[in-house]
Amino acid sequence: MFLGRGRIRRLLILLWVLPLLVPLLLLHPRARAAARLTTGFQSLEQDTRVFYEPGAEVHAKRCAESLSAAIARVQEYQGQPFRAGFRVYVCASHESFTRCLGEPADSPARGMKLFRDIWVSPLAFNFRGTDTHRQTITHELSHLHMTQQLGLRSFMGTVPTWFAEGLADSVADTGCEIVSHQEAREAFARGRHFVPDAEGRFLFPQSATHYGISWPMLHRQSRMFVEYLHDRAGGSFEDFVVAVGKGEPFDVAIQEHYGDSLNNLWNDFLESLNSGSETPRGQGHLAP
Repeated sequence: MFLGRGRIRRLLILLWVLPLLVPLLLLHPRARAAARLTTGFQSLEQDTRVFYEPGAEVHAKRCAESLSAAIARVQEYQGQPFRAGFRVYVCASHESFTRCLGEPADSPARGMKLFRDIWVSPLAFNFRGTDTHRQTITHELSHLHMTQQLGLRSFMGTVPTWFAEGLADSVADTGCEIVSHQEAREAFARGRHFVPDAEGRFLFPQSATHYGISWPMLHRQSRMFVEYLHDRAGGSFEDFVVAVGKGEPFDVAIQEHYGDSLNNLWNDFLESLNSGSETPRGQGHLAP
């Protein structure tokens, strides 16, 4: 089959970059952790999708009790069933959680999607004095669901970070635990906020530090904008999420389902904040 000059050039670039990229990836803490990822975990008798470390069986049982409702919530909100099975790994300590996933020891993460599964830290059962394991599981399942829909294309950075996090926070009712709605509004007013890009980035994704804000603030602001898009789209928001999950370019899906550009929608959202017409939703379980 004739490839054409453009495809040949991209193939040659890939063959040149790959030998340089692989060693760098293998040096990443998560890649090194993968070799010992599931050592010491055993399957929960009540639900064989849930695995736990010795000492975490009680938490594992509580995760199993919440799993079906979390799955149903994600599938309803994101418009498609999960395409493959997965496992939930429940760690006995936060130290074990960060060690298994190659995260910094002081990471505040309560859960994480990694590869084909999700992981839960004991922090999810006592975060600032509140049990958030149901929300943590649902949040990570939202990420896993989108990854399953996209398949290998997810590795090419199809979905912007702000949308992936805002969507997961909206589905799970997370992202409000530390930063209040009013604090986020004040940050918007001062110009301390993210700016939505229309594509993901595989190697260097946009992060909270890129915008000079904290991760809790990015979560809060992202959720606010995603819920603005949800309310503006009405019943077609699910169709928009499905289109993104099928790999449609993000800006194309925006134009198709909103009849406008992402930049214009963002400016309309900022105007709604300035005018006070934006309606706060989802105050979260730990919101101030």
